[in-house]
Amino acid sequence: MATGRDPMTGRTLRAQITVDRPSFVLSAQFDVPAGDCLAILGPNGAGKSTILGALAGLVTMTGEIRIDDRIVDDGATHVPPEHRRIALLEQKPRLFPHLSVRENLAFGPRSQGRSRREARAIADAWLERIELPDVGGWRPTRLSGGQQQRVAIARALAAEPDVLLLDEPFAALDAESAPTIRRMLADELARTETTSVLVTHELSDAWQAASRCLVLDAGTVVEQTTPAALTASPRHPFTAALAGYSVVHGTWDGGALVVGDDVLLGIVDGDIAPGDAAFGIVVPQDVTLSATSGAIRSRVRALSVHSGRVRVESEAGLVAELPEGTAPPAAGERAWFTPVGMRVRAARAASTRSPVLVAADPPE
Repeated sequence: MATGRDPMTGRTLRAQITVDRPSFVLSAQFDVPAGDCLAILGPNGAGKSTILGALAGLVTMTGEIRIDDRIVDDGATHVPPEHRRIALLEQKPRLFPHLSVRENLAFGPRSQGRSRREARAIADAWLERIELPDVGGWRPTRLSGGQQQRVAIARALAAEPDVLLLDEPFAALDAESAPTIRRMLADELARTETTSVLVTHELSDAWQAASRCLVLDAGTVVEQTTPAALTASPRHPFTAALAGYSVVHGTWDGGALVVGDDVLLGIVDGDIAPGDAAFGIVVPQDVTLSATSGAIRSRVRALSVHSGRVRVESEAGLVAELPEGTAPPAAGERAWFTPVGMRVRAARAASTRSPVLVAADPPE
């Protein structure tokens, strides 16, 4: 089933981007090999969408952006967004409401000079690919939110971009449709060999689509590694929380993590000196909960259920996972939390880090 894209057409993206923002200077340097996906993660306001805007030509920057040997932005060249062959897909599908679904899918091929017949064939092939073969004549408003996002992804890929930028494309989806569309996107990126950059708040998105991750904090790259390494050994509190760890902040006193008036025992992981700001991480299964005694007494901030087990989140950052059948304390109550085998790492400020190159191969 043809979609208009020839095989082996992935492009290599190389970017060195600096953007002056009101609160910090964003600085990032990375390579994305042809047909690969780079996931960008970080707290709100860290600069993730700013990178996508710079790549798309929508944000003023200094540095260089290159696709294979073609420069699209540097001190002397600024290719307009519409001529970069870089597509941007956001949280909202932003389909053309006055066009049918088929016409939306045919828009990119038609803009590139394909005949009406060719563009229609490409659109119909994509409708088959996304399992919506019977909605081509519908207006987008007749589709559900999940169906609209499937069409938006297909429309972006039907235009055969050299690079596809994805700005949290699953954030507005419900829990039922999001996994299906995640799988669809990962499959289509691999099949079409489209180079992509994915901004997300979900580590599961990186696992599904990306081979490398770049983590931003206040405009600075603080981690760069594979999704597996990021999950097993996160080096930043944000990624530790994304990976499902309990995260607690304090000061290292040379033998324990001091959190307010409490002292938590931990195992040093990396270089850390007495008096350094530090954070501890521990899996929720290794945090015990008691009503009478423990390492730190904290108010219960929230309760959640995962696979039938109750997780109790404290205001101190520790999360305890209770055995099945155990009655949890209510939100707002105080309880004693005790981490076992907590790893402690230095919490170095992002502003002290240098830009990090994200290459095709893991660092030594």
